[in-house]
Amino acid sequence: MKHGQYLQNINRIEIEIFTGCNLQCRQCDRSSPQAVSNEGMSIEQVNLFVQESINLGWLWYEIEVLGGEPTLHPEFPDIIEPLRDYIAFNPDCTVILVSNGYGTHVNKMLAAVPEFVTIDNTMKESVNTIPFNGYNLAPIDDAAYKDDAFTRGCRIVSECGLGLNRYGYYLCGAGASIDRVFGYGLGLPSLSCVSRESLYTQRKTLCKICGHYKGRHLKIRTDDEVSESWREAYDHYRIVKPNLALYGNSVLPRKEAAIPTSS
Repeated sequence: MKHGQYLQNINRIEIEIFTGCNLQCRQCDRSSPQAVSNEGMSIEQVNLFVQESINLGWLWYEIEVLGGEPTLHPEFPDIIEPLRDYIAFNPDCTVILVSNGYGTHVNKMLAAVPEFVTIDNTMKESVNTIPFNGYNLAPIDDAAYKDDAFTRGCRIVSECGLGLNRYGYYLCGAGASIDRVFGYGLGLPSLSCVSRESLYTQRKTLCKICGHYKGRHLKIRTDDEVSESWREAYDHYRIVKPNLALYGNSVLPRKEAAIPTSS
């Protein structure tokens, strides 16, 4: 940390290619079961990420591709093929696909993953798997944080780095998911806009909603507990989803892809 802040990692990124999931993990910090939306990035958006990275000489040391469950993307595995061009530019970068490994369809897709991608299979075994830490416990709803400026961040920004989804770049993947649900419209529209300062600015809004800010490594187990801000946001999301600008201004209608069953 620097001056009490968690330093933003700008050389590692998590790309959320698909929001939908075939599991119902409690406190999922992509809100896949809490705010169901089977939307994904387009191949054009992944191509744009690759071209921006190459043109700017951005040296990622690790790119994680995830969801939701990424293998449920209707254009998987074609959507990860553009990353091959980035590896040709920067062979020192590692591309990792993170999958829950649950069900026949998912495992069939894992077998089709290109050879340049490393698979991180978490091998979950139940549609109601273990809970995560208390993501849906917003610090802003806790009196203990009433005077907090919400700028210190947490270990995620240092360890996991940036997040990228169909709405742009964020300080982290969990923060990107907050914007998807709350509709703040904070996604940075291009990689050229990404800096530690621009990502630091996002903290003031996103960290006040994120339960990770309260202590990601404290092993908080809250199961289905949801604080007031999250409860209101999820209720509103189920009625009408936020209309956010898309990364690259791609024309991407809200298409709902079918989620394969566990068979």
